[in-house]
Amino acid sequence: MKKLACILLLAIVSCNTSTSVISMNGAYKMEKQNFKGNGVDTTSAENRQLKIYIDSVMMYVLMNPAHDVSAFAIGKFTIDSGKLVEHIIYNATENLQSTDIFSDTVNINKNDTGYVQTTTKMSDKGQIKITENYKSAATNTTSILDGIWKQVSSYALRGKDTITHNDIEYKAFYAGNFSYGDYYTDSSQKRTGISYGTFSIDSSNNLTETITVSTWPELNNRTFVLAITKNGNNSFTQTATNATGDQEISVYERVKP
Repeated sequence: MKKLACILLLAIVSCNTSTSVISMNGAYKMEKQNFKGNGVDTTSAENRQLKIYIDSVMMYVLMNPAHDVSAFAIGKFTIDSGKLVEHIIYNATENLQSTDIFSDTVNINKNDTGYVQTTTKMSDKGQIKITENYKSAATNTTSILDGIWKQVSSYALRGKDTITHNDIEYKAFYAGNFSYGDYYTDSSQKRTGISYGTFSIDSSNNLTETITVSTWPELNNRTFVLAITKNGNNSFTQTATNATGDQEISVYERVKP
């Protein structure tokens, strides 16, 4: 799975700086990628990716609309000798998932708008240098949901029926940006889906999510209002109610550093 993710994404996230201590807390959108080496020099803005780092945990979601590929990963990150090393603990790409733990390290240069990430990967053409440009999307607004969360239970209440869901889902919130990745069964086929966008939460814990990029085209540019109940600092329950009164209820636990 590690090899597959590397091939499909051509870079799995991480960072480095020279000698100063950097803070990676933030939400970052990838603007473009450049692949260079052995006669190759290609720049692409095809992939849609959002990366969120907060308190030594991270999540990325990625979609390539041209090839109908979606992927996401969860992990923890550390700084080692000026490099930021990501330790991926779960990742899913299309119809495959993996809980195999692996680490990746890349170089990073922070700038006024975000950062530039560089790494080298092997390909059938030899070594390829991959440069990715990221722009900060975070605001100065914090919320009680800021963090990375794993869904631990999910079910639907439809009339008198209770329907249990068995998908694997993670969500990330940070400074007005959110993402979620879902590994689920669709018509007996395993699939990976992602969405990301912006969010706000009011004093009554009503969560408003506006999706800007999604595996599911019908969700793009739609806004959803969800009721949030905090179960202490490390858990919350999310409830979505539709026009008929049916409810989708999910419980999440914090992914701890």
